[in-house]
Amino acid sequence: MNRLLHLVGLTVVLALYGGCGGMKEYTGEKRYPLSGKVTVNGQPMESGVISFLPQEKEGRVSGGPIKSGAYSVTEAMGPNAGKYRVEIHWNKPTGRRVKDAYGEEIMDEDKEGLPAKYHSKSELTVEVQVKQNTFDFELKTN
Repeated sequence: MNRLLHLVGLTVVLALYGGCGGMKEYTGEKRYPLSGKVTVNGQPMESGVISFLPQEKEGRVSGGPIKSGAYSVTEAMGPNAGKYRVEIHWNKPTGRRVKDAYGEEIMDEDKEGLPAKYHSKSELTVEVQVKQNTFDFELKTN
């Protein structure tokens, strides 16, 4: 009987707090989910990484993978409201096969496919706001 009561109690706690928004998944300032599309020369970026780097002291670094031309960052992993510099890296396949870092497994070789103006010297910026958290990027390699 005790085990049944514990199980019922645990179920109630999980229902109240786990799935119903009773507890935030993080502490601190409000964060925002982000999503959007990334194209290169008009085509969806197959594989890459996007980073949102704060331009203000209160900001929070966030980002995630780009797959099939889309990215999505959950609220728990998202940035606070504010201005951000955006860095995008494209894992462009070279068409060559190489050994991994241990010299064992053969794998596809990737290289950075974008100009520095989209990553190390990024000119991309966004402002994350309560009402604005979808950002699309149309990039060109030439």
